Amino acid sequence: MKIGIRTLKTALGAGVAIWMAVILNLDNATSAGIITILCIERTKLRSIRVSIDRIIACIMGMLVSGLMFELFGYHPAVFALYILGFIPLLVQFRLQNGFITSTVIVLHIFAYGDFSLALFSNELAIILIGIGMALLLNVYIPSLEHKLIHYQEAIEGKIKVILYEYAVSLERADHDWNGKELLELEALLEEAQALTLQDVENTFLRKEHEYVPYFNMRDKQFEILKRMLPIIAQIKGDIPQRDLFASFMYDMSAEVTSENNADAMLNRLEQKRAMMKALPLPATRAEFESRAELFHLMNEIELYLKLKNRYLND
Repeated sequence: MKIGIRTLKTALGAGVAIWMAVILNLDNATSAGIITILCIERTKLRSIRVSIDRIIACIMGMLVSGLMFELFGYHPAVFALYILGFIPLLVQFRLQNGFITSTVIVLHIFAYGDFSLALFSNELAIILIGIGMALLLNVYIPSLEHKLIHYQEAIEGKIKVILYEYAVSLERADHDWNGKELLELEALLEEAQALTLQDVENTFLRKEHEYVPYFNMRDKQFEILKRMLPIIAQIKGDIPQRDLFASFMYDMSAEVTSENNADAMLNRLEQKRAMMKALPLPATRAEFESRAELFHLMNEIELYLKLKNRYLND
């Protein structure tokens, strides 16, 4: 059984929050633990935002519910009316994250049947202990650096395979490839970008997150790789240019890394474009169409390589 860091923080925070509330001789001390559990978040930035929302929502809830209970009585129907009116109010001020926490506190007021300054002070202390403990624990969130490096390596590995398969398809017209690496690459990019967003929220004092532009670049390259697939499928016939571009894409596959620039490959691509233009005109319609697709493929390869250089130069 694996226990994650968030589980450990939740257990520790709830226990310490209740202990502090008991030491201060507060009523409803266990609610401090409940509030801590509700306020443990996955990122530092979200923790701060949600904690502020919950403190404001709790204070608003105590004031609104206390006024309603004192005017109309401590009756379940009044509590129901409070809920009907308070939820739209929270939504209006974008404080809906604080609804459950504030409801815990309002139920204390309802149970006591009396809204006094002493009760307000007690509940405010419970709120501050619970939310404060959660904020304190959320200061420590493990770095996601190793996971991001893993995704980077996995994504580059998939791109290498895809380019290799494209090269084989150019070399052998009868090559059978199911394209599953394209689907796997798409899933990896989605997961990596979600993880990057989470890491950004944990390092919100940093102006620029190094993995944001990297995964954005790879995502744009993925779109180009998808466009290449039908182009390669349309290159038919036994023309010598197939082998030339197969060799070129084998080399592209071998050079997929995060550090190297694409200048050498772009120069080679220009040489191949010049060579293609210098060839005699095609003798058949099929050869003409295949050459047109090769020019189309060259344009996509150029875009793919320039994206890499733009990423390195920004």
